[in-house]
Amino acid sequence: MKRKSFCRICTMMCGLEVETDGDTVLRVSGDRDNPLSEGFSCFKGRYAGELHHRDDRLLVPKMRKNGQMQEVTWDEALDDLAGKLSRIIKESGPDSVALFMGGGVYLDSAAYAMVPSMRAALGTRSQYSDMSIDVMSKGVVGEMVAGLGIMTRADLGRCRMVIYVGTNPMVSGGHTSMLNNPAQRIREFTENGEVWVLDPRRTETAMKATRHLVPRAGTDYAVLAFLVRGVLEQGADRDYLEAHAQDVDRLREVVAPYTREKAAQISGIAPDSLDEFLDAVRRNGRLSVESGTGISLSPAANLTHWMSLALMVVTGSLDMEGGSWVNPGFFLKLEQMGLPPAPEEGWRSPGPPSRPDLRTVAGEYVCAALPDEIESGNVRALINLSGHLLTCMPDAERFRSALGKLEVLMTVEILDNTVANFSTHALPAKDQLERIDVSLAVDPSFSEVGAQFSPAMVPARGEARSYWWILTELGRRMGRDFNPGVDPDTMSDADVVTRVAQGGRVPIDTSGEANYTLAQDRMFGWVLDHADKMGGFRLAPQPLIDQLADLEPPSDLMMVSRRFIKQHNSRKVPDRKEIAAIYVSVEDAEERGLADGDVASLRGRHGEITGQVKIDPTLSRGVVNVPHGWEGQYNVNQLTSLSQLDPITGMAAASNLPVELTRVRNSSGAEMLPLG
Repeated sequence: MKRKSFCRICTMMCGLEVETDGDTVLRVSGDRDNPLSEGFSCFKGRYAGELHHRDDRLLVPKMRKNGQMQEVTWDEALDDLAGKLSRIIKESGPDSVALFMGGGVYLDSAAYAMVPSMRAALGTRSQYSDMSIDVMSKGVVGEMVAGLGIMTRADLGRCRMVIYVGTNPMVSGGHTSMLNNPAQRIREFTENGEVWVLDPRRTETAMKATRHLVPRAGTDYAVLAFLVRGVLEQGADRDYLEAHAQDVDRLREVVAPYTREKAAQISGIAPDSLDEFLDAVRRNGRLSVESGTGISLSPAANLTHWMSLALMVVTGSLDMEGGSWVNPGFFLKLEQMGLPPAPEEGWRSPGPPSRPDLRTVAGEYVCAALPDEIESGNVRALINLSGHLLTCMPDAERFRSALGKLEVLMTVEILDNTVANFSTHALPAKDQLERIDVSLAVDPSFSEVGAQFSPAMVPARGEARSYWWILTELGRRMGRDFNPGVDPDTMSDADVVTRVAQGGRVPIDTSGEANYTLAQDRMFGWVLDHADKMGGFRLAPQPLIDQLADLEPPSDLMMVSRRFIKQHNSRKVPDRKEIAAIYVSVEDAEERGLADGDVASLRGRHGEITGQVKIDPTLSRGVVNVPHGWEGQYNVNQLTSLSQLDPITGMAAASNLPVELTRVRNSSGAEMLPLG
């Protein structure tokens, strides 16, 4: 039997076709009829069947007894949790129970929809999410410049120039702006316009681009500042700036030092190439600048995103047809919220008691504050919703130590992974093929104002239950209504998801097979209207100007982030080619006498990784890479520290870090370290 569905691995949410035989998933492939992805699906989506049947699925509730995780009934696990959480709240107040939202809960509509009411019922201010691990700069800088945490994307089919900065949508799908069927979309961009890539690695996207420029790691901001300077001299959209921008003269002063010579000196890009880049910007007029984790994880994240927005503004591209647009969401409906413009510093409040200096973002505490909160006794329990806390958190060893001090670490997961076994309670959730769903939380990442729906493909394995049921039932046993209007005894998954689906712009048919619902054409002008309420886009926020003045130059060797096409964050798929290692450029390997299989030490300011070397010809000189999301010796968060955080976002940088690389021993006859 073949049925349609859609993928819930990342924001692309590609259409899938799932072939089953009873309870068995035989094959998962791309759905050629899906209007968004047109038959494309990546390996991660097609792996959904194997993931469903993996031997390491978490299929029975587990609870720690006498220091060991043991299988228990749902009643025992939930009753024990309810009793302990209720006691902790009674003794220490509601903030002593914290929530962490991982990627899995963002992509489960029924779960994501109930988190605000769950938090309200608990009465806790202690909410954290992976947003403050990898994407903070976009939201914060968006508020500073546009008065709203906007996520921009190209106006597909009309935008003639797309600039990708530190992102590889051929692998990642576009980070916060999904690019369904990326190879086809980039082919269309290059046939009808131009694609320029700024990246120290010759990525899969760079290979398909019109032009690939190779900057020193962490210097993209200087190249963009040069472009802003050049456009302000010649080619700016004066009418747009007069109507929708402020602080233009101040921005001109800020970028004035970034001449072609200065930008070339900082970035390492030849002056002639910079001139050609500027000529292309002027020639095309409107454009879109998009970045990914290569930027958002770096020390210069705020500055690079600032200059990206500034370039889109001075060219008259932001929120304009043929340039860059902002999807207000099929469900979110941002343009209808009547939000006031954020102040220049953003909607920020003091952080938690132990770290008030780490200000909130979007009403959440930042993850870097959590160890202090645990160690001070302010947080005694953590409800972890699908976060791989042992690999994603900065300062890995300190985080692990802090998590071990919690009285309750409740994890809801699909796989029986190391975090589940590190917890006090591990509860099995349904995977994407086992549940009915709509595309709720990530719909602003869509290329259209639309939504996807899918029924369940197969019955749940073992005793796995839906997220909403687990959390709603826990609340009931605590005497708290986590999910108002939802009765776990009488309501089904379909009942709950249908309630969620009714909150969209237009009705979604949830009674039958998978479908894609388009609400309306792309909406332009609403971001401009929002910015105009505060006098136009703020092009020169003082905190960013101050940070630009204090930015350190790059070192001779920098570690950059990277994704693999078959791996998604901490969810790993066995593969002979995509392995954890220290990836080194040909030039840097030769200078240090390194060969494939040698063991080397990669030392940063705050830690060290020792592992096997793999020579990578796609890396430029001065750049080394350890892909993120791996456990053990290759966990890049061993190189980060909570003592050095971005003063604006509170994030710990995990990319564009200065490092030293030293050979420990060669591979000939040596006992090799195991791969992570």
